[in-house]
Amino acid sequence: MPSISCVYCGGSHASADEVRACWQRSEGTQVAPVRPDDALLFDEPPALPLVEPADEWAEGSPTLTVAVHRGPAELGRNVIVSPGQPAPADWADAPRVVVGAGPSPLTQLRSLAATRTSVVIEVHGDLVVTAESCTQPPHQVGPRHEFVDDAIAHLCVSNAFDLRSEIPRWPLVERAIQLGARSVSDGRGDVQLPTGELAWLDGGPPRFTEPIDGMPVLHRVAIEHGSLQPPVGNTTAAELAPDQLEAVTHDGGAARIIAPAGSGKTRVLTERARHLVQQWRIPPTAVCLVAFNKRAQEEIQARTTDVPGLHVRTLNAIALAIINGAPPFARQPARLATIDEGQVRKLIQQMVRFPRKRNSDPVATWIEALSMARLGLLDPATVEARYDGEVEGFAEVFPRYRTTLARAGQVDFDEQVQRAIELLLTDPAARATAQRACRFMLVDEFQDLTPAHLLLVRLLAGPDGAVFAVGDDDQTIYGYNGADPAWLIDFATLFPGAGEHPLEVNYRCPAGVVRAADTLLRHNRRRVPKTIRAGATDPHDGFLVAPAGADSVDTTVQAIHTAIAAGHQPTDIAVLTRVNSLLAPVQVALRVDGVPVSGGVGSEFVDRTAVRAGLAWLRVAASSGQLDSADVAEAFRRPARSVHPRIADWVGEQRSVADIRRLAQRLQNERDTQQVVGFALDIERMQRLASTGGSTAAILDALRNQMGLARTIASLDTHRRGMNRAAQNDDLTALAQLATLHPVPASFEG
Repeated sequence: MPSISCVYCGGSHASADEVRACWQRSEGTQVAPVRPDDALLFDEPPALPLVEPADEWAEGSPTLTVAVHRGPAELGRNVIVSPGQPAPADWADAPRVVVGAGPSPLTQLRSLAATRTSVVIEVHGDLVVTAESCTQPPHQVGPRHEFVDDAIAHLCVSNAFDLRSEIPRWPLVERAIQLGARSVSDGRGDVQLPTGELAWLDGGPPRFTEPIDGMPVLHRVAIEHGSLQPPVGNTTAAELAPDQLEAVTHDGGAARIIAPAGSGKTRVLTERARHLVQQWRIPPTAVCLVAFNKRAQEEIQARTTDVPGLHVRTLNAIALAIINGAPPFARQPARLATIDEGQVRKLIQQMVRFPRKRNSDPVATWIEALSMARLGLLDPATVEARYDGEVEGFAEVFPRYRTTLARAGQVDFDEQVQRAIELLLTDPAARATAQRACRFMLVDEFQDLTPAHLLLVRLLAGPDGAVFAVGDDDQTIYGYNGADPAWLIDFATLFPGAGEHPLEVNYRCPAGVVRAADTLLRHNRRRVPKTIRAGATDPHDGFLVAPAGADSVDTTVQAIHTAIAAGHQPTDIAVLTRVNSLLAPVQVALRVDGVPVSGGVGSEFVDRTAVRAGLAWLRVAASSGQLDSADVAEAFRRPARSVHPRIADWVGEQRSVADIRRLAQRLQNERDTQQVVGFALDIERMQRLASTGGSTAAILDALRNQMGLARTIASLDTHRRGMNRAAQNDDLTALAQLATLHPVPASFEG
């Protein structure tokens, strides 16, 4: 006799009634883990069916008979037949789609599934889902790669009776029976739940379906993850604005949520996750919420403590879990250790010979190139050409770098993503297991995904493509690594059938600020057309254009004093600057005036290259006795002087201008002598300026523009091209602005 595997006791039973009794005894707690094979359950006629094989099927057995019926039109249920096989009477008027002979039916099948249209699928050959693999490197595959045959097979079998053999098969109902349901053969629903309630089963795309004829509709994703709980509904008691509500209650899996600044995107993300689990009753093991970074992850976790089991991870965390085989992903033979940037630098320096050149950081350029190749999905030769000689030999070093990491059992952060993509491309079983954990994906800051991140998301989402993407194409800031507004602009081509729910209200900023931002953003040439409205009703629009003149710091400080005089608290006021270092002058000026300040820059500001050099020169200029050797070494280093590194070390040991001149006389190379003498002359010039009343600002101006510190610092900036970080010359600007606040060089740092 055939038997039914039971997930509540780990054994098997002869009938659905016995499974139901076991469910009642265990109060619905599963003790038998879902087999990894079950991830493939609904994507192929199983080679190892859930109902274990017997010598013959028990004719008329209610546990095995599958009632083949089209069911309600809302379910869009299909049948699979062999070539020439007639369709059942229920599908007599249904269109017939041919698979395996002729043009690809992918677009047609997707359209029919999206519109819930029942079809007859005539299959020539075999249907094997999640069997495709790709050995091309990710940069050749590209972010829009798709396993077409897998997608076709999935669309064929996920919501269909398979009539190609003597016994009709429907793995979805078999799984429901394994969980304790009882099959129904009279057309009043598909199964009877353990509670006695009748229900329909939906194997179509991820979606919510209202009850039909008073019976709930259970989706295959819930059943795949071991749940027979009927959905509660597609409404929510959460206090949401109308546009937010439409997004949260979107009745499909894929959706583009354009979320301008201040529109409540994090609220929408967290409420959507809560809605899927608590209203749709999708098990949290099927929901993957992708946070942009660790800080966002922690914020989202704090907001979803009432959704136990919800996976909230960054893409790097997901990638690392995949390659290390951490649950819920497929086991891997070894675990890889992650190295930091310092270790990456050491590895690059072992593989690349760099000329000793002052005021440069060529390793940083190589780190950028490594990132560009992997996150940007670019051919290493293309990356090398883009850097115009700065990473000579990169195309040859790149594979050696990766091989060295692999042999050491290590990855860096970008390699986590690269390795995960390669594994998902080449290992169908690992891909199926990963997709099972990501049936519903919610992705934050979608516009800032790099090409590699987008490819990873698409591989994880699989043929269903149930990606709920929240982002704003106007806020794309990682273009240097390939992030592209096109991910949101062309979202419907990346995830066919996706809905659109734009958020329109900015709740964060006054109306004037919102109007000004909207006006500015409309000049973007590539963008999703959008409406941005202010939620604030304050008659004061909060927007003021204040001509700064020559002293922008003073203008800012006076505006703050005016606001405080008008009754605002300091905690009501925020100061924003283009880069972090430019906060320092405003921060200091406000503290001098007794205005309490939080945030801003810390002690790390004085350790930045440009600031360190400027401060060293100020101390040297203000000195009337012995010089500090550390200041001498720093000052000799910048502005740059072309000498042998050993001579620079000797200069750094001197404690006076006279000592420096005596050192110059002992040098045998005329060029080195001239450089050291020139340094002594520069010190004397700066000391004269200080001793004759020269202000801090005047000394820094001479240092920047006459002695060439600005040119030297600019050369450092060239080694940060493409990176979205503060330029060193911004630090010099901040130091110059600070100098106007304290004109006496000798006490500037006090």
